[in-house]
Amino acid sequence: MFNNNYKQQTTIKMTPMASALALALFAMTAQAQEASTAKPGQLETVVVTANKRVEKLESVPMAISVMSEQEILRTNVREFEDVVNMMPSLTLNSGTTAANNAIFMRGIGTVSVGIGVESDVAVIIDDIPIATQFQAFKDLADVSRIEVLKGPQSTLFGKSAVAGAVNIVTKPLAGPMTYRGSTYLSSDHEWRVNASMGGTINEHFAMRIAASNTRLPGTFHNLTDGRDVNGSGGKTFLAKLQWTPLDNLSIDLSPHYNYSENTRGVTAINGFFLRTGSAAAGNLVSTPVGLDGVYFNGNPLLPATSVLAGINVNDPNNRNVRRDFPTGLISSDRGTGLKLTYTLPNDAQLMAISSVDKYLANDFRDQDFTDVPTIAEAGKTALTQGNNQYGTYDIRTKTQEIRYVSPDRGNFKYVAGLWAAHNEIYRHFIRGYCVSPTLCNGNSNSSPTNYYTDIYNTNKAIFGQASWEFVPTWTLEAGLRDNLETSGFHYARNYYTNQVDRASFVPGPPGVDQFQSTGNADRAYTGKVSLQKQVTPELMVYVMGATGYKGKAYDVTSGLKAVAAFPVRPETSQTMEIGAKANLFDNRLSVAATVYNSEFFNYQQNVTYVQPNDPTIYSQLNSIPRIRTHGFEIDSHLLAAKDLTINAALAFTLPTIEKWANGPCFADTTNVAVGNTKLAANGSLAGQNPSCFPITPGSTTGVQNLDNSIFPGTPKIKLNIGANYEFPVPQLPVNGFVNVNVRYQNEYNTNINNDPRSVNAGYSITDLGFGVRDQKGRYGISFRVNNLFDRFYIPNANASGPSFRAGPTATSPALTVNSWVPPRDVFRYFSVKLDVKY
Repeated sequence: MFNNNYKQQTTIKMTPMASALALALFAMTAQAQEASTAKPGQLETVVVTANKRVEKLESVPMAISVMSEQEILRTNVREFEDVVNMMPSLTLNSGTTAANNAIFMRGIGTVSVGIGVESDVAVIIDDIPIATQFQAFKDLADVSRIEVLKGPQSTLFGKSAVAGAVNIVTKPLAGPMTYRGSTYLSSDHEWRVNASMGGTINEHFAMRIAASNTRLPGTFHNLTDGRDVNGSGGKTFLAKLQWTPLDNLSIDLSPHYNYSENTRGVTAINGFFLRTGSAAAGNLVSTPVGLDGVYFNGNPLLPATSVLAGINVNDPNNRNVRRDFPTGLISSDRGTGLKLTYTLPNDAQLMAISSVDKYLANDFRDQDFTDVPTIAEAGKTALTQGNNQYGTYDIRTKTQEIRYVSPDRGNFKYVAGLWAAHNEIYRHFIRGYCVSPTLCNGNSNSSPTNYYTDIYNTNKAIFGQASWEFVPTWTLEAGLRDNLETSGFHYARNYYTNQVDRASFVPGPPGVDQFQSTGNADRAYTGKVSLQKQVTPELMVYVMGATGYKGKAYDVTSGLKAVAAFPVRPETSQTMEIGAKANLFDNRLSVAATVYNSEFFNYQQNVTYVQPNDPTIYSQLNSIPRIRTHGFEIDSHLLAAKDLTINAALAFTLPTIEKWANGPCFADTTNVAVGNTKLAANGSLAGQNPSCFPITPGSTTGVQNLDNSIFPGTPKIKLNIGANYEFPVPQLPVNGFVNVNVRYQNEYNTNINNDPRSVNAGYSITDLGFGVRDQKGRYGISFRVNNLFDRFYIPNANASGPSFRAGPTATSPALTVNSWVPPRDVFRYFSVKLDVKY
C-alpha cells in the first residue's frame, strides 16, 4: 500500500427517533456499565482504577465515563475514532495523517505537526502511558473497559494529563480456560478476524493470548491506480502471562505487537466556485464553475481538465481523487510490560511496574494533491517532479513505577509511588523537490526541506494521594505530585531532497541549519483536593479542585530558526468541579452530573496555515496566554425493564480563547487593497480579514486580537443515547436482542483564527443493531446498520487542498476550493458479525 521510501448555535435538529429518545431520556444520560455480577433486577457494578486502586465508579469524586466490554462489542468499536463517537466529552481533531491527530477532552487538546509538543490528554494502557498520543490510533484489541477521566489528572498520571486521561484496561486473567473467536464483514468491504484464549492453568500459572487482523480499504477512490484510500487496518498480538510462585506474590508479563496501515488524510474536492462582490457590502456571490479555463496555481502547464480529469468537483459527495504518491502512516509498535505485585501481611500491596517500547513509523503525503508533475527542474520549462513529503519516526520509551497501595479498608486509604521515564523520539522529514541551490531558489511552492531532529525527556516524580473519612459520611481526599523533567533536542537541516539517508545527508551551516537546546530542567508541583458527602446511601455529592502541568515544548518543524531554538514555556491548568452521583430505585438508575470550569495558561498550540498559490501546509508553535473551558455533563444508566437497558450521555462544552492579542488571521479576498499593495482602505492587511493588521509596521505578516473568541474543534452540545433489549425466542434455545444508538452534535468552528467560513454543520446519526445469541453464550450472530437514515455530514469542510485560478496567471481570480475528508459512516453501511466461545 505504501512506498517505504518515502460562532456556534444551540438549536438541535434531530431525526424523529433521536428526538423521541432525547425527550424521554434527557434527565438520565450515561455511559455503559462494566460486565460483572449483579443481583437480578439491578444494574451491573462498575469499577474503575482512576485513583490507582479498584473502586466503585459511584464512590469516586471525579467525573468519569466508562465504556464497558459489552458496549465495545455491541457497537463494533475497533479504533479510537469509534470511542470518540460514543463519548460526548471527547472530540477528535484529524490531521494530515494519523500522526497529526489530536484527542480533545472537554474541548481542549493539542494540535501539533511536530514531535516537540506533548499532548494534553494522556492515554494509558494497563497502567503504562504511551509516549506520544498518535500511538493510540491503532486497533484496540482485547479491551475490557475504557475509562475517560475528565479534567487534569497530572497528580496521579503525570505531565501529559493536563486536560484529562483515557485509561484503557485489557481483559483480565480470571476463571477457567476459555476460547473465543469473532469474524466481521461490512458492506463497505471491511473485514476483521479476532481470536483469544485465556484463563487459569493451575494454582501458579494463568495466561491470555489475543490476536486480531483487520482491514478497511477506504472511503475514497483513487482514479490513478484504482485503489481505495482513507482506510485503516492492521495486525495485533497481545499476551498476558502470570506466575504466582508464592501466595502473596504475582509476576505478570505482558508483551504486545501491532502493525498498522492507515491511509487517512487524503482530501477530495467537493466545491469549486468563484466569489465575486464584497462581504462587507453584503453582495458576495459564490458561483460554481467547471474545469474549463481553470489552472492549478495559475500555471498554464496544469489545466484543471487534466489535473482533475474524471472528477466532479461540484459534487458535495465526491469521493474520487487523483494521487500518484501515498498519503498515510505505516507503523509497528512492540514492547512489553512487567508487573510484580507483593501483598503484605496487612493486605497492602507493593507493586513494581516496568515497561519498554519501540515504535517505528513511515508517514507520507501527496503535497500537490494530483497525479501529474507540478515542479520543473532548474533551467527547464517542462514539469517533471511531484511535490511530495515523507518521513520516519523512531520512538523509544522506558518507564518504571514503584507503587504502594494501602489496604482497602478503614477510614484512611492512600496510594504513594515513585515514577521514572525516559523518552527518545527521532524524526527524519523530507518535503518538496530540490537537488541544487538554483532549483531551491526557483521553486518556492514546493518548500523543500530535509531535516533530522531528535527530542528527549527524562521524567522523575514522587506522588501520593489519600482519602480520609474524618467523620461519618464526610470524606476528604488530597494528592500531590513533585515532578522533575529534563528535556532537549538536536536539529540539523538542509534543502536537498536527494539526500535520502543519514549517510548522504550534509547539514547546512552551524547556527543557521544546525542547532540544539539541551539540559532544560523544569520542576513542577501539581495537586488535587476534593470533599465528598454521602448524603444518603444512594446519593453522593462532591466538590473537587485540581491542577495540571505539561512540560516545555519545542517547535522542531521545517521552519525552525536558530534564534527560536529555545523551549516554549510549560502549559499549566487548574479546574474546579462540582458533582453528584446517585444510585436510585434499588439500583435500577444511576445518574452522575458535573459542572466544571477549567483554565489553561501558556497553552501550547501549533497553528497551521496555507499561503496563497501554495498548497504547502505551514506550522508555527504558539503559546496562547489563556484558554478556558466550562460546561456541564450528565451521565446515567437505566434498567427500564427486566431486559431493557437505556444509557445516554450529554456534554455541554464552551471552550474560549480568553486572552491572545496576536492570533492568526484568515484569508478574505473581499478585503482588497486600494492604492496600496499591503493595506486595504480601512487600514487592515489586504487579502486578510478586516480585523487583521501587520504584526510590525510595513510587514505583510498579519495578526488579529482573539481575546474572548471561540476556541475551535468542539460542539457546544454533544449527546449520545443508546438502548438495548434482549428477549427469549420462543421454542428456540437462543435469545434475541435489538439495540439502537443515536448520537448528535451541533455546529462548531474548526479553525483557531475564527474564520466564519470554517463552520461544520450539526448532525445526528442513528445506528441499529439486532441478532441472536445462544442462551449459554457459546455463539451469536449480530447485524448492524450504521447511519440508518443515511444522513450525510461533513466533519471537516475546510480540509487542505489544491489552489486553482480562473486563468493561467498568478494574478487571475482565485477560486474557492472546498475539500473534505469523510468519516467512516458518512454513508450508510451494513455489517454482520459472528462470535463463538467455548
